Amino acid sequence: MEPDTKKIWTRPEVRVSVGKLIVESLGVDEANVTADAALISDLGAESIDFLDLSFKCQQTFGVDLPMRLIQERRIEWRDLSVLARVLEARYHVAVAAEELRMVSPATIGAVLEDVAAKHGITRTAADEREVVAALVARMLADLALTPLDLSGLKGEQFAGYLEKNLHSPEAVEVVMSRLTVGAVTEYIVGQLAAAARLAPGA
Repeated sequence: MEPDTKKIWTRPEVRVSVGKLIVESLGVDEANVTADAALISDLGAESIDFLDLSFKCQQTFGVDLPMRLIQERRIEWRDLSVLARVLEARYHVAVAAEELRMVSPATIGAVLEDVAAKHGITRTAADEREVVAALVARMLADLALTPLDLSGLKGEQFAGYLEKNLHSPEAVEVVMSRLTVGAVTEYIVGQLAAAARLAPGA
């Protein structure tokens, strides 16, 4: 079934429809699908559920829900390829993510020490904090066009997790907890508004 791309939606219609799609995709009780419910931690969504939800949103609204992009970003964070790009931009040396994953402990300090020894980069006392800040900025920028509500996310808290452990499950969790029913709804509303398919004043 093709979506009706001429339909003009109101915000309440979008909210109700998103709730129904989440109930169908995740098999959860409708009462649990509140605006602030996180899809993963509160509603138990898994990768396969995201694919189903994306398909249903496309069929219903004609809007692509970039859940695959979020999954890809999570993988890039874990395999340290984002950090490799940050180091290349800062120090102008190509460092393979595989090389970074071999460093133990998995901290920025240990990585910079390893890269300095193997690639001859010059470090300063502020490097660890600045590299972490650049990493956080890059990670969050990569998610800017996804249905994650990153407003109010404290970069310092996120950086704190990564300073201790580059594979920090808490860092991923604090970001993924922003994937809420309300955030998905607002993303779709935004896409419909951009396509002039949201009712005026809705």
